[in-house]
Amino acid sequence: MRPLASEAAAVREMKHFTLGDRVELSRYDYLWRLSPDRWAWEYLRRNPEFKRAAALRRDDAISVRRAPCVDAKILLPREPQPLADRWGLVLMPDPDLNACDAEVVWNRTAFPDQIELYCITRAPHEPCELWDRVTLISTFTHVTDYTGPEYLLVRCNGAVIQHRCSGVSLLGDQPVRIKLIIDDMDGYARRLKLLEAAFRVYNDPPGPAEPKWTKTTQVLRDGLIALDCLALGGSRKDIANALYGSDRVREEWNGPSMKHTLRYLVKKAEALRDGGYAHELLLADPFAR
Repeated sequence: MRPLASEAAAVREMKHFTLGDRVELSRYDYLWRLSPDRWAWEYLRRNPEFKRAAALRRDDAISVRRAPCVDAKILLPREPQPLADRWGLVLMPDPDLNACDAEVVWNRTAFPDQIELYCITRAPHEPCELWDRVTLISTFTHVTDYTGPEYLLVRCNGAVIQHRCSGVSLLGDQPVRIKLIIDDMDGYARRLKLLEAAFRVYNDPPGPAEPKWTKTTQVLRDGLIALDCLALGGSRKDIANALYGSDRVREEWNGPSMKHTLRYLVKKAEALRDGGYAHELLLADPFAR
């Protein structure tokens, strides 16, 4: 399978383009803002083995409550989560929910490119510029791993950003000040880019309603469409009709180019779904897109 990073290297200029007006594809528009770890979830949740495993999860294994002061959901496992851990997850999410809505928290081994937050106590009158700003424009899910580490999912401007928290607990009685930390000197430049990308989400106004796709994100999106068509019993020609429109398919289907493209697309999508997401998305360079 050709690595996604290699494809992205060929389009470093990040040229964007808008897909044609095909209303049947509009339900995939939310995908264009996703970070690589959220794309990984979109492929994993279509994995038949994972869906069978997720069907075994119990709602009563997780405590769910609302935070009293901010727009946040608090999730706390009542027991170990070996089923989730097998898939690199802290909790077992609902595969029926997309990457924007599902409570997907990857453990640090599966997904090392997490923004690291260090929390310290502060006096009630002391401000914390980062926390005060983000709480005005975001919603949160706070997740505590059964083994202790805390994670924070921040939803803002159509994006979902995963953070790993250390220091004092965000659930304590005292207000906290949040510090951003980089503890990997070898990966300093990459970590700095992660922070810059997060700040762009937090600082920018909501983007255009019309999705803008890169070459890489279009391949990822088209792969999901292909998997969904096949799951419904469709053929590769049905996938082509969905992606390109029936007029173009009528003109080009008997030639080799479109069929070759569809074979490649289906093979790549199935490989990502069946485990390739772990290396190609969770461990890939998030800026080679």
